Amino acid sequence: MGRRRLLLAGLAGLALVAAGIGWRRLSAPAPSDAERIRALFAASARAVEEKRVGDAVAPLAERFQGPAGFGRAEVKRAIAAAALRGQWLSVSVTGDRIEVEGESARAAVTVVAARSGKGRTLAELLPQDATGLWIDARLAREDGAWRVVGAEWREIPLGAALAGPGER
Repeated sequence: MGRRRLLLAGLAGLALVAAGIGWRRLSAPAPSDAERIRALFAASARAVEEKRVGDAVAPLAERFQGPAGFGRAEVKRAIAAAALRGQWLSVSVTGDRIEVEGESARAAVTVVAARSGKGRTLAELLPQDATGLWIDARLAREDGAWRVVGAEWREIPLGAALAGPGER
């Protein structure tokens, strides 16, 4: 009989712990729009590193337009080509500035793309091993998720990329 009570007490304790964890998750604040957008860029960078080209372009809307008519398909081809050549295998988002206004947002993002592959920290890169990029992205909420609908980008010095997206 004592063993049965101990088992029941243990099960009751587990149920209370599970209820507490569930309550904590339910009461945690939902991520802000800026946090969601930041996570979108981070996930895309990870996908590039892991050569998951489809996931890398997942944040881009079907209607995405970049400079000179560069669309979603062209971005996908460029990432695939770089992956096949072994280029830019390490991507680090080094800073961002995100402004959300209703159903649209603007994100200035700085990125360091390293051709040296994974395993090296940003501090170990030589200037010829990496490229700094500044991206000015326009986003829209589509079906409850943020998607990049347009962007401009340009190469910038590594020091500027590491410093983040100050006023440009």
